[in-house]
Amino acid sequence: MVFRSASRAPQLRVCGVALAVAFLAGLVTFGEAAPAPKSPPTPRSGQAKSPTGADQATLDQAKRLIDSDQPEGAAVMLRHFIEGGPPPELLDDAYLLMAASMFGMKEQAETIRYINQLLGEFPTSELVDRAKLLLARTHARAGNLDLALPLLSEIRSLSSDPNTKREALRLTGEFQAQKKDFLRAIQAWLDEIPLDAGEQVRETEGQIRELVNEKLDVPALTRVRDAYPKTFPGDLASIKLIELHNAAGEDHLVERDLRLFLTRFPNHPYAAKAADLQMIVRTKFKSHPYSIAAIFPMSGKLAPFGTEVLNGIQLALERSKDGGDAPSVGLIVKDTESERAAFLDELSTVLMDDRPLAVIGPLLSKNLPVMAELAERTRIPLITPSATVTNPRRLGNYVFSTALTYGHQAKRVADYAIRDQHYKRLAILYPDTAYGRELTRLFAQEIRQQDGEIIATEAYKEGDTDFRAVIAKLKAEDLKKYGLEVPIENDPAKPAPKQGGKKTKRILYSPGFDAVFIPGRSLDVGLLAAQLAFYDMAVPLLGANGWNTPDFARVADRSIEGSVFVDGFFADSTSPVVQEFVERYRKRFQATPSLFAAQGYDAARLAVEAIKRGATTGEAIRDYLMMQHDLPALSGPSGFSPDGTLNRRVFLIQVKQGKFVPLD
Repeated sequence: MVFRSASRAPQLRVCGVALAVAFLAGLVTFGEAAPAPKSPPTPRSGQAKSPTGADQATLDQAKRLIDSDQPEGAAVMLRHFIEGGPPPELLDDAYLLMAASMFGMKEQAETIRYINQLLGEFPTSELVDRAKLLLARTHARAGNLDLALPLLSEIRSLSSDPNTKREALRLTGEFQAQKKDFLRAIQAWLDEIPLDAGEQVRETEGQIRELVNEKLDVPALTRVRDAYPKTFPGDLASIKLIELHNAAGEDHLVERDLRLFLTRFPNHPYAAKAADLQMIVRTKFKSHPYSIAAIFPMSGKLAPFGTEVLNGIQLALERSKDGGDAPSVGLIVKDTESERAAFLDELSTVLMDDRPLAVIGPLLSKNLPVMAELAERTRIPLITPSATVTNPRRLGNYVFSTALTYGHQAKRVADYAIRDQHYKRLAILYPDTAYGRELTRLFAQEIRQQDGEIIATEAYKEGDTDFRAVIAKLKAEDLKKYGLEVPIENDPAKPAPKQGGKKTKRILYSPGFDAVFIPGRSLDVGLLAAQLAFYDMAVPLLGANGWNTPDFARVADRSIEGSVFVDGFFADSTSPVVQEFVERYRKRFQATPSLFAAQGYDAARLAVEAIKRGATTGEAIRDYLMMQHDLPALSGPSGFSPDGTLNRRVFLIQVKQGKFVPLD
């Protein structure tokens, strides 16, 4: 008769202690595999062997050896125990202790083997969850975190033991932190706290505090702050951001962080210190004889773009100090996404009380009219770095734009096609989006004004992968005008016919257009280019700044080789001015500047230049920007057109051997 040992509970504690010790071991090393454990022999009587005090003493001794960091001795003892045919009630304990010994010896393969033996022979054992925890640790030690984490997730879902769940959550947090997925790490530890008791709660909170205070950079802290806007550890991340920005002398960011913290945590122990620091920062703002305001989304989905623009502005203000004779210009930052209902009132207060000499913003065209009205009323120039609205000056006499507009792109690529390449006939394939439709309209208008001809204009759905129907329509329109189809016999691309068979014929299509303009996303353009080439439309391709993504030239096939597109900024430009800006930006922010950063830089640089030239009122800055035609923009000396847009130089960029290269 087979029975369970009466001392099962102590045995479970044995395994728990043994594993706790074993888990403290260092990184795995792969040593020579130990011999596989043998299956226990069947007793001669045909009955299962009953556990004895000696059996339990053996397991206790093995545990003590593991506890005292002697896994080799424990392994020898346990191997003899397993080979001697122990009682089934103790065999799963022996397997788990043996796995713990192997873990202590850094024998990964043997650890996994004994765990799998336990799981295979005893799938309903009380030790299964403990075994899976050890298996997860083993995978993690070998660097296989993606194998460890699903095991821990399974344990958390299926285990009914709070202590096991707690340990699984603790390990999940540790492993996610190793992967630098800090939000998931923090959430795992927060989920662990309800299962903690006494000192364990403080220990878990301390682990989160250490992560936030010691391990996270500014982007990670910002994500934590936004993920936990009114709870721990969002407060911790907010305080750390305040400290970092204050240490860096970034007063505009400190002011923003303080305002956000006091709104979200008005009763926090740090609130009094935050209020005092806010007063200090505001006093410093008032110490600047002049200031400009930046109005962008600094939280929410558009925050990354607002941050890039703000980085460009900050770089322009820092650069203005290099000469030593530049006036001191403060920066006031307002978040358009923070307390949106009260934003306009707050902005109006800033314009009336702080009286900045210029406002840089907004990011989106839809926010421009109401801000333009405020600018007109207060006579403070409004410079948008990214709104692509046509003719911003129609919104007011104080509105300017340093953004790359659709008109800029359409004109530059049309000039390249007609004047530089002498193309006469062009086709257009465009995404059926506002961006695609407007660029198509403006490009077609430019081509016709320069005596070119648009053969066909066809729309495709953004995100499609099969463009046969669109290409067929383009071909049909072309054949009505200049396209040709010529039958070719004995097509070398097809096998020769058998004797007596019919000759093969292929229709060779020759496009009647010189190039195709595709103002779409790089992802769609790569697929379109390959399919155009397949259908005998191997003509030059022209594009807009949607093509300018890091992987486009490298990932797309050779069907885009030689294609040309335009953009308002090119980090690899040979221009010394651009290269200086890129170098400064990379050193300051550890990233490559984008078009948004460049346009923000231009907006601030031009405002500061006006102040340096003696413009000390909003009206004077407006007049300076309207009259000067050699303003120091990144793309070269330029001025604002009568419609309020900066006449920026647009870069021509070619795809060449898997890289982007400048054409001018």
